[in-house]
Amino acid sequence: MFNKTDPSIFDGEWSFEKTERAILGLCKILDCYAHKLTLEDLQNDPRCAKIPNLSLDTVQEVICDVENKLWRGAEFFENEVIYHTGPHHDDIMLGLMPMINRQLRSPSNQVHFAIMTSGYHSVTDTFLREALQDTLNYLRQGRIQMVFYPDFFEQGYRFKQEKDIHHYLDNVARRNPDEMRRGFCHRILRDAVGLWQLKSVAEVEERFETEIKALSEGRPNSQETQKLKGEIREFEEELVWAYAGTSLGHIHHLRLGLYESRNEDLEPAVSEANRRVEGSTHNESTQEKPALRQTQGLWHPNRERDVAPILKQLRELKPTVITVAIDSEGQGPNTHYKVMQSIAEAVRLWSEEADLSHLRIFGYRNVWSTFHPAEANVYVPVSLNAFAVFEKAFKDSYLTQVKAEFPNPDFDGPFSELAEQIWVKQYKDIQLILGKDFFYESDYPLIRATHGLIFLKQMTAKEFVALAEEMKKAM
Repeated sequence: MFNKTDPSIFDGEWSFEKTERAILGLCKILDCYAHKLTLEDLQNDPRCAKIPNLSLDTVQEVICDVENKLWRGAEFFENEVIYHTGPHHDDIMLGLMPMINRQLRSPSNQVHFAIMTSGYHSVTDTFLREALQDTLNYLRQGRIQMVFYPDFFEQGYRFKQEKDIHHYLDNVARRNPDEMRRGFCHRILRDAVGLWQLKSVAEVEERFETEIKALSEGRPNSQETQKLKGEIREFEEELVWAYAGTSLGHIHHLRLGLYESRNEDLEPAVSEANRRVEGSTHNESTQEKPALRQTQGLWHPNRERDVAPILKQLRELKPTVITVAIDSEGQGPNTHYKVMQSIAEAVRLWSEEADLSHLRIFGYRNVWSTFHPAEANVYVPVSLNAFAVFEKAFKDSYLTQVKAEFPNPDFDGPFSELAEQIWVKQYKDIQLILGKDFFYESDYPLIRATHGLIFLKQMTAKEFVALAEEMKKAM
């Protein structure tokens, strides 16, 4: 992780973060615990040699600071209104689940999840085709009885989504994959009836047969098909947080229009240049991919389309804690950057009408990029118990992502496994600073149980808005 620091980071005015980077980097290079570094080791390292008033006390200052970051990450949240945000479905889980599960244990916390985009790009035609076919099969076998209720096709389909989730998770516990699939197909049917306004079993069968044929032939997805794919991803998100009892009223699917935005949100000159480079405009079924550097830097959120829905929720929920994915442009799917800028603008506008001096914002990253240990200021402990819950919840809930449609280019496997590898690596790096005995000899059970670490960047509202502006200017 922190052995890849750009040497230019040590140019210019010195700061304590640079001191940390230098000491951490030296421990990594020498494969040496911080408390065993000698003054000669420090003086012989070109980066550490730049540290003002260099001495062994400098090493102790770094050790103390790293320890403080760990204790911040071990904090128990109580009496908070927590607003977790994710660009796509599964981003929040991959970045924060071990911390969130501890927050959910306290009934004094109000924990909300806001997923900003529909995420339909991540659902393959094959997955949807098989889901529709399975639903059709269950229907013809008489195993979806809800269609026989008198009012199902008028209004009944809109109710009992919580029951679908409970049915599914009951059968996770029972290890009954057939009933899990049936619960999933219940939700597919509800969504399809609402989407196409189907009025009978016969209409369901006809529509499903038509869609299955279109998907088999590889035709472009209609807007309705894309919406159905997005609703599959929404069900997955509801499942994973229902593991800890989160109700549907605390899971918000915003479906922001920025997911489809392309050149219309760019400055005219750059927009035209981008069209020449790409050859044509994108259609709605185009794979999401990182944008050109000059394009992404000039993208700006549409206030009515992107910012207003977020600002509305901030006003209504009045969160005291917000989490945001803060990948820089080019570090992952370009939606991450767009969502971060939209949230920053919503926070800025909210700050003009409310006192946000006590608001804490935690920036997180997951499988697309990582924080340098010196860049993060909170280290969240992850136990083997948390690893087990995380891995099972991911595989049971994110059915479309067990084999991701757009995997990380450096890893071929479930994103949950990549996230775990990152947490383990980060923990191993911090062991070089604090020592292995710091963990296994701790009087605090959470620290003794630690076998991974999640890195976060805690900010005030003002600091977060400033960071977003700084990232814009860096493009």
